[in-house]
Amino acid sequence: MTPNPTVPYLFDFGTGNSVKLDLSLPNAEVTAHELLPAVFSVADEVVRHSCSALEEMGKPIQCGPGCGTCCKQLVPVSEYEAVHLASVVRAMPSVQRSRIVGKFSEAIAKLDKAELLSELTNAYANEVHDWRKLLPLKKKYWNLAIPCPFLEENSCSIHPHRPIACRQYLVTSDRAHCADIYSEDEEHEVVLHPVDVGGAMASFSGEGLQHSRVMPHIFSLLAERGIRSHSVSVLPADQMMGRFLDLLTTCFSRSS
Repeated sequence: MTPNPTVPYLFDFGTGNSVKLDLSLPNAEVTAHELLPAVFSVADEVVRHSCSALEEMGKPIQCGPGCGTCCKQLVPVSEYEAVHLASVVRAMPSVQRSRIVGKFSEAIAKLDKAELLSELTNAYANEVHDWRKLLPLKKKYWNLAIPCPFLEENSCSIHPHRPIACRQYLVTSDRAHCADIYSEDEEHEVVLHPVDVGGAMASFSGEGLQHSRVMPHIFSLLAERGIRSHSVSVLPADQMMGRFLDLLTTCFSRSS
């Protein structure tokens, strides 16, 4: 199979320094779903940029393999990522797939029993931009101690396919402080990246800005069929990526 050609982009992370990104893109028209692997590359480059800057400041990242304490959080994902996660599960060997699907089902049942399922569904459908309403729900989710279905042996079993929110969630504080991320402990230091790649992807129509479509990752398997029924934009991959980067730097740069 012929590999996808690389397309060069100059990308400003909001620090005033442009970075060249060589992104592997299909030489064809694509949907935003098909653009996701390249967006993961952008997210990884943002993280690399942040980590390098923090290293220079003497504040190295403390996250690493075997540190899965934070993997009991509610992870927000775009609809594109939800479909991707469902596809990853479907492609697993049957034994692993059954185990993972069972974990998703157990998590949904636990949310339903705690009367949190409908609250989350409503909040992420109608109030996703109101952090004051989402924060209490995130705390409730955390207190239920529901491990991510992909967490195995305290590590991510789908690491190359993990959501953007997981890629960007990093701490410079001691791992011990991650046991209670919603405390007012000033020692818990979460990295804020110069651009919000996950937020941009949730708000990307394939052509430009749309109302943010985001959900807890635990809803991915349930939501896949409905998401796939939506009409989607189709553009040449390089053109679509250019529009995504414009959206990212214009609307989702923390410096702005």
